[in-house]
Amino acid sequence: MTATHPVRERARRKPIRGWVWAAVAALPVALTASWIGLGHDVRYVLGGLDVSPFGATGTFVHRPLAYRWLAEGLSVFDVGSVGVGEGLIRLVALAFVAGAAWWLRAGLRQRLPSGEASAVAAAVGLALALAPNWDFLQPEWVAALFGVAAIGAALRTSSVLGGLLLALAVLVKYTTLPTALIALGVIAVLDRRRALVAGVTAVVSGFALFGLSLLAPREWRWLREAWLLDEGVARDFGAVVKFAANEAMLVPLVALLPASLVVLVRVSRRRWAWPVLTVLALALVLGAAVIQGQWFQYHLAAWVPLAAGLWALAVARWTLVHGRPPWTLVGATVVVLFAARVCLGASFDWRSGHGALAYGLLAGLVVVAMLACAVEPGRGGRQLLSVPVLVGVLALTVPILPTTPYSFDGVHADYTNAGRVAIEHKFTEEMLAVRDRIGADTPVVYLAFGDIAYFMGNPTPCRYPSPAYLRRGTYLPSLRDTASYSENAACLSDPSVAYVVIQPLWIDAAELPPGLIDTRFDCSRPLTNDDVVVCPRTR
Repeated sequence: MTATHPVRERARRKPIRGWVWAAVAALPVALTASWIGLGHDVRYVLGGLDVSPFGATGTFVHRPLAYRWLAEGLSVFDVGSVGVGEGLIRLVALAFVAGAAWWLRAGLRQRLPSGEASAVAAAVGLALALAPNWDFLQPEWVAALFGVAAIGAALRTSSVLGGLLLALAVLVKYTTLPTALIALGVIAVLDRRRALVAGVTAVVSGFALFGLSLLAPREWRWLREAWLLDEGVARDFGAVVKFAANEAMLVPLVALLPASLVVLVRVSRRRWAWPVLTVLALALVLGAAVIQGQWFQYHLAAWVPLAAGLWALAVARWTLVHGRPPWTLVGATVVVLFAARVCLGASFDWRSGHGALAYGLLAGLVVVAMLACAVEPGRGGRQLLSVPVLVGVLALTVPILPTTPYSFDGVHADYTNAGRVAIEHKFTEEMLAVRDRIGADTPVVYLAFGDIAYFMGNPTPCRYPSPAYLRRGTYLPSLRDTASYSENAACLSDPSVAYVVIQPLWIDAAELPPGLIDTRFDCSRPLTNDDVVVCPRTR
């Protein structure tokens, strides 16, 4: 029998092994894309742009112009049935994720060993691809995507291009400035000169692009008045803690950030660079959410790729130094993801009443993991890199499992991924039935959340397809004096409107100004279903 040369044998095996693990990582991404659809806030934007005649520039969907243009571009792929259109949009977004991850790897390889660069890029890309459905394609997620691409561009291609991408990360919502700063901080840790050029470019190009966006007729007014839609800076410290704890429960690698940093400190020459950057990053992103005064988990979307990247860097660097993975961190990840999955899989009633118990368990596991990682011996043991790869993939799939809720016990904690898909099917059937009754091209005014317009698809002559100003004006009196509120209310008197579509669970029509609805529409014998009331115009 002829012996096989060991070097040639390893060379022949290596690419096969790489493709195998690429397939393992791609499998949950493909399965998720095939069924989970898009989040309701993304449908809000797509639906509003679809039914409005004014395009992205002239339609208010509670997002800046840069994000509206991006959404309008993605809407080109929203063809066919809801499932097909959303699947195509998600696939396009995943292609951008793959490109950003590849770019990140190319950039990191200029400053890090190849194994570390590959591990970090793969983990960050997978974190974006398997982001909680509420995060996916939100401005905060898009900003993280731009930030990842900016790191790759600044370190590999051009610091100026990296700065331009950082500016775009800010412009998609403005409160995403912390995400751009995180990316700039990563560049600075690896190359200060390139970070300086990228930062200066980001400031100059960001202000220039912002100034150009204000050339749109209503953009400056919408920017000023949109701040009034929020209820102001949050001052409840307990709510802030609970908000962050919800994210740690949903994303196990976020919970394990402290343990990942302990491992990194033990094997890095510049011991405190990553911990300092991480603490600042967490504080800045959380601070942006506090300023908005709302506790939507997608406001923390930047935490997910950050946590995944640091976890992968810790595993790869420890393996490079000691010849084996940090088994304590890997084992702790298994325990935490199992505990989080059990808690998340419990009923809504149990989660609502046992938050302290669940968070206490999670905190205890994290503390034990930190202590164990701090004393783990360096040498000894087998490499078995396949194990941490599998564990990392499993940890990142927790948020997109069918029974995972949108939050543990925070906003929309009663909705699961599977539940949102069921609502999609329900809304599709209900709104198609309404459209068939009144005619697909019949103009309407929506007094409903934006996903009603998305599923129904009837055109509206209104710049406010979802009447954010009218709704919040029912409990925020200061909004009633704004130009946007008056313009929004005037939609109801447009003579081309044949019906008003009201979603009672979303807006209390009785709290609107007298005569706004009852003098123009006949709601005595409306067309109704479980979710909307459709009233014809009085003749």
